[in-house]
Amino acid sequence: MKRAISLLFIILSLFAFENFAFAQPEVDACYNFHKAGDYRRAIEAGKRAIQKYPNNIDAHYCLGISYRMVGEFKLALEHMKRAESLTSNKEDLMYIYNQIGLIYDRMGYLDDALLYYSRSLSLARDLGNKSMQASVLNNIAVIYDRKGELDKALDFYEESLRLKTDEKEKATTYNNIAIIYGNKGNYQKAVEYFQKAIEVEERYGNYHRASMWKLNLGELYRRMKDYEKAEKYILEGLEGVKKVGDKYWEAVAYHYLGWLYKDKGNKKTAKDYLTRAYNLYKSIGAEGKAKEVLSDIQELEKQRVAVYGGVEIGSKGVKAQAYRIGLKGDEFYDLQEVFRESINTTIIAGVKETGAFSKDGIEETAQAVKTLIEKLKERGVPGDNIFVVASSAISSVKNRDELAKRVEELTGYKLEFLTVKDEVLFGIAGAVPPKYFYNSIFVDVGSGNTKIGYLENVGGSINVRSFEIPYGTVSLTERASKGKDFRTELVEVLSKEVEPVLKREAQKNPAYLNRQNVFLVGGIVWAITTLQKPGQVEEAYVKLSSSDIRNFTLTIPKNTDRVLNPDLSKLKPELRDKAKKQIEKVKDVFSVDNLYAGGMLLDSIGRTLNFEKRNLIFPRYGNWLVGYVVLRGYLEETEAVKK
Repeated sequence: MKRAISLLFIILSLFAFENFAFAQPEVDACYNFHKAGDYRRAIEAGKRAIQKYPNNIDAHYCLGISYRMVGEFKLALEHMKRAESLTSNKEDLMYIYNQIGLIYDRMGYLDDALLYYSRSLSLARDLGNKSMQASVLNNIAVIYDRKGELDKALDFYEESLRLKTDEKEKATTYNNIAIIYGNKGNYQKAVEYFQKAIEVEERYGNYHRASMWKLNLGELYRRMKDYEKAEKYILEGLEGVKKVGDKYWEAVAYHYLGWLYKDKGNKKTAKDYLTRAYNLYKSIGAEGKAKEVLSDIQELEKQRVAVYGGVEIGSKGVKAQAYRIGLKGDEFYDLQEVFRESINTTIIAGVKETGAFSKDGIEETAQAVKTLIEKLKERGVPGDNIFVVASSAISSVKNRDELAKRVEELTGYKLEFLTVKDEVLFGIAGAVPPKYFYNSIFVDVGSGNTKIGYLENVGGSINVRSFEIPYGTVSLTERASKGKDFRTELVEVLSKEVEPVLKREAQKNPAYLNRQNVFLVGGIVWAITTLQKPGQVEEAYVKLSSSDIRNFTLTIPKNTDRVLNPDLSKLKPELRDKAKKQIEKVKDVFSVDNLYAGGMLLDSIGRTLNFEKRNLIFPRYGNWLVGYVVLRGYLEETEAVKK
């Protein structure tokens, strides 16, 4: 494999190559173009190399690092993982692990990045490669910087510097140390190190990296309120990174310019640059940075009211919701529900056996989508403000494209399929108040599957951690119904298929056990709350306990009538009428077996994740569709509002 010395800087890294004779001319061309900074031509050469030599580790490695240099992180990871699979050589893996760490870092997955950096460092030490040790120590320092552990990061940077003997290799670390001093508020020291980094890069002809350090210096001057110097360095840096086609750093430049013009009071130009940054980050898969920019866009907005609606296809059928969204500069949004309705369909029937939707199920569901879209429009939701989506349980079915095609034929709307991670993000946005974002986990027990996750804010980047249990209230009922005894089969599925997943995920990410607040959504949570706490039918947030869930689950098979007909005599007439309507709706939506299976599933999750010692909250009006409509509506509005 072509050996490379990694020099990480705070956002990206470059490679200096040793002089090796390459065996294949296409691979040779890829490395030569990469070394010359012509990453687009390197990518084309790499593609040709892989077409000719599909199992060539050098071809995949060169294509991977070239994709990374232009910010195409998903493609970079794909080829670097392929290179990893093609070798067991320690020296090859040392470089590959470091590269995978860099890619994960840029994608916002800091823990994954740290894991691969550690693997690379271990191999570098085994091989006695001090230059590589210095590079990887530098990379690890970046992670601690982004985690906010500045002194620890500085220690790693200084250890890295001590191992470097070539002055041109020190420029990256000078840049990173400058960032640390800037974050600590020592601007004079930060300027000194940035200028040192730029001077070294320009002296050795590395104008790409010099441009990146200029961007960072410009951002520092913005924080120092020296706007003239800030704009000078950011524009110079932007010109330099665009010359080599580096999309990631181009997005960084737009982000910095957005902040600069916001500080200068030019809101229109600030929004323009931030929107460019958001779109570019999204296009290259830098999701963490895209979310960060979206938050900045939100802060720019003054209050503005618009109505948006969403239609969701889920396991039980189709539901629609519409909201009046008030956009503010000091808060995310004001939200008022204006419409909610659902239509049960047989879309999921038979999928477990055949893996596909039936033609009747597709037609019935598409007609329900059409009906609800028409009702949204009748309620005043503009057609352009309606989104049609399918839940993750629907998205995994093999003939989902047939469903999408029929929906578009009947309605003119394209159906968007969401992943589990999408639903967790949107669920948190729609159900969890912002002050609880980073001290809570989110549990969504749907009809077809269950999504569990949380947000983490690491070094300014927002990451989504999530996983899926392939059972929800209805799908678990269907699975247990196939056994000889429903209850016995239910316990068997939970103990052998559900709880091991929960334990494994909790072991990997202790936040699932340690965060104090648990926000619970989904049909079964609504049903339990409605039947156990009918007097709180008007409350937006209802506190639950693990005993509420356990009592419901234990009681419903023994005394079904009492559970389904709670005592409402002590409620005031108006509240009693609302409670009755909700109770009747629960009976219309779920069978007794559904309620028992859903309760057992929720109780199993609670026992495994230790709900007894935590705050359980049911956000009555919160779910992932709310978050989807709000976030999509918010983004539409922020792009539409121009001064």
